[in-house]
Amino acid sequence: MDVTDKLDALRSELPGCLLVAFTDLGSKLVLCTSSAAKPGQEELDRLSELAQVALDGAVAEGAAPALEDGEGDRRAGTAMLVSDHDAKVFLRAPGQVAEALIFVCAPDTDLRKVVDCGRSTLNDIVAGT
Repeated sequence: MDVTDKLDALRSELPGCLLVAFTDLGSKLVLCTSSAAKPGQEELDRLSELAQVALDGAVAEGAAPALEDGEGDRRAGTAMLVSDHDAKVFLRAPGQVAEALIFVCAPDTDLRKVVDCGRSTLNDIVAGT
């Protein structure tokens, strides 16, 4: 199963999930997406930039003291931006890789399920399984 198939399966497993994107945080490029409606490149670029800011940028830096894991890693692994209109969830891949998953969901989506299922899928993608 390739990455696109994994993202399609993940999105279909999450009621209320409108878009899942696999992105490279370093280059801020979306590498692959699964979406009910084809998003424009500007939207994908904006989402990738938001992921970088939330997981590595100013938002992450502000939260860094609370993220210390005891081994010196102060990087955010998960970030969420929730509004009345949608919920955006950002998940960093484990280890030192620069990939992440981005979710855009309805505001009433089960975000715990998004994180749990997303983390499992992201681990599979990074492991190449």
